[in-house]
Amino acid sequence: ARRARGGGGGGAAKAAVDGVKVEFVYADGAKDDVQLSGDWNDWKAIQMFHEGGGMWSVVTPVPPGPHEFKFIVDGEWKHSNRHPTIGIDETSLNNVRYVLPEPDLSAERDGVADPRNRARGQRASATAGGGEPAAAPPAAATAGKKKPFAK
Repeated sequence: ARRARGGGGGGAAKAAVDGVKVEFVYADGAKDDVQLSGDWNDWKAIQMFHEGGGMWSVVTPVPPGPHEFKFIVDGEWKHSNRHPTIGIDETSLNNVRYVLPEPDLSAERDGVADPRNRARGQRASATAGGGEPAAAPPAAATAGKKKPFAK
């Protein structure tokens, strides 16, 4: 059974930080417990939730910018091999993630959409099987190409 995801566990593990909601996942093996700890909250432990199949996750607010983090797995500090790392050796390795700021959607709500965002959204929906079909290539792109042999 999946537990509701939130900004942390009980008591001291709760992150009191405003920021972008970011999901962290640990799937490198744990027996009983995994916690997340990072520089954005002075390395306070945030309880992760067991999702089954050896996967643990949590969604927590993190300020935009580069951040180092590590996992506390069954009481031991560990980095994950599934995330980028920074450091000089096994004892100093931390995982690292760059958190992007939330997009400003207020212009779209006010009816003044940024055309760059609209174009990105259209591309994404077309590639995901939704939206309008892709346009045919311009005639110049197909000029001079041989047509398949018809019987």
